[in-house]
Amino acid sequence: MTDMLHTKVLKICLLILFATLLDVPAAYCQTQAEKPSPVVSLLDDFNQSPSANKANAFFSALLKEELLEEPIAFTKQTHRDTLNQQVWYWAAEYFYDQQQYQLAEDYALKALPLCEKGNNVGIHGDCLSLLALVQIRKGHFNDAARYAKECNKLDMQVGDPDNISSSLNTLAGIYMSMRQPKEAEQYVLKGIEYCKKAGNEKRLAILYGMASEVYHHLEKEKESLDYATRACEIEQKAGRVDKVAVRQAQRAAALINLHRYDEAKKALEEAIPEFRRDGNRHSLGIACNQMGLLLHREKNDSAAVKYLNEALAIFQEQKDLFNESQSHKSLYNVLRLGNPELAMQHIDRFNELRDSLYDHNTGELLSKYAAEYGNAELLQQQEEEHNAHTRDILIAVLVLLAVIFGVWVFRSIERRRQQRRMETLLQKIDLLTKQNVRLKTHEGKELDGEDAEKKPKEEEIIDDQDQQFLAKVIALVDEALVNKDYGVETIAEQMNMSVSTFRRKLMAVTDESPKNYITAIQMSKAATLLEKQPGLSVNEVSNRCGFDDAANFSRVFKRFYGVAPSQYSKKREEHLNALRQSDEEELIRRQAKGKNIGDNMFLT
Repeated sequence: MTDMLHTKVLKICLLILFATLLDVPAAYCQTQAEKPSPVVSLLDDFNQSPSANKANAFFSALLKEELLEEPIAFTKQTHRDTLNQQVWYWAAEYFYDQQQYQLAEDYALKALPLCEKGNNVGIHGDCLSLLALVQIRKGHFNDAARYAKECNKLDMQVGDPDNISSSLNTLAGIYMSMRQPKEAEQYVLKGIEYCKKAGNEKRLAILYGMASEVYHHLEKEKESLDYATRACEIEQKAGRVDKVAVRQAQRAAALINLHRYDEAKKALEEAIPEFRRDGNRHSLGIACNQMGLLLHREKNDSAAVKYLNEALAIFQEQKDLFNESQSHKSLYNVLRLGNPELAMQHIDRFNELRDSLYDHNTGELLSKYAAEYGNAELLQQQEEEHNAHTRDILIAVLVLLAVIFGVWVFRSIERRRQQRRMETLLQKIDLLTKQNVRLKTHEGKELDGEDAEKKPKEEEIIDDQDQQFLAKVIALVDEALVNKDYGVETIAEQMNMSVSTFRRKLMAVTDESPKNYITAIQMSKAATLLEKQPGLSVNEVSNRCGFDDAANFSRVFKRFYGVAPSQYSKKREEHLNALRQSDEEELIRRQAKGKNIGDNMFLT
């Protein structure tokens, strides 16, 4: 009776632990599961009798689900093929987001011929790219490669080197997933060529990282190390600390096989803490697996097991079967001499995974184990000792408390990280805005003397292609705020780009979606108005920054600056007064010091 009570308490603790991790109450999850999705209902309604009104209702539901960044609407005159194409494509996007990959594939395949018929290269390429991603999720890598190649063919026709390099990188990744690094090599090298033409340093680092993976699997470790080091240097220069950690892990993989263990360990010791801080669980698992193998080579098996178990837990949590199998294999190698019974359990799990993830290493491993311990030992099952239920309950409660505290700490850190990210973004936008104003001041003027010498230097401030791109976006949005016509489609059209190309370009340069970046531009302008024209009301500032609702403007402003617009000018004035007071005190100290020096001179 006591055992049953303990067991029930333990189960309750574990359920609470799961609810805490998911941050969703169990009752809410049940309600949500039973409640049909309005998106699916509206989609079914459209399929029964397509019309512009039903399509608009479907897209309104997607906007509420935040799958769309901007509203999509049609008129009664819109052709039925266009309605079907758009609804079916976005239905595929919705089901992909819901991880219902078969439905995503079905709707994408229905939309694809209409995309081809409509000669819309942008949505045609997006549909092919989505189909490639779906096939990757389903494990159909040959089909994924076929769709990705068609997408690349379209990119080649348009001739945008940045898009071409992106689709080539996708192809390289697919062939790596198919365990065909030789095939992946040609795509990643070609992608690097196009990326250099596009001048996209961020994507170049990604391609260098892919090249490092390719050559690591080809056992060309010097080339792998070279590409990983180049990628690392780009990320360091750009100040992307989280990406530097990924490149360090790639360097470590090559260094281990080059028997440069000290360098590999140093790289992993830099990468692993950053993965923990950044919450990059997948990369943390891979790095822990590498560290475990490295420690095993150093004959520090107790520390190796600790890292390998952490990696295993991460991959099981993420349902990453391939990397889970690698962790089981690594644990076998570490435990097979010291703890053959436990090693047997890992090899059993490895054996279970072989149907979906079989390669020649599995067969070699099983043969090696059978030769050392015999089939009889492999099949022998050891009885596990029954742990006291009270101890299990205590451990579960302690873990629960630790997780709750950890979630609270993580959220606090995440909020601070987001605030710092927004501050950095606003500073960059403010700088580019001021540069735009200075350059406009010089336009149409004949300058001589000192001004003539200054003009070229100011123009050089934004001579980088990415910075020119951002400066133009900021200028267009600033002009569009007057008429409140600053939607993503409008700005993309003025940039002479398709919406998808504009989105990819802006994401590549800023790591921000177009909607978030435009909002940041509005907030930068609002702060400038509040600083320079303190007499303006919040309503006037809101209207000049393109907002119809002053209350919504205030909420967004507070999210970016931490204070309401009405308090911003006061807080800034207090800050400036403090700086002025500090400057005055420093001046007094300097004058007093100068007087003392003068007195001393007269005394001598």
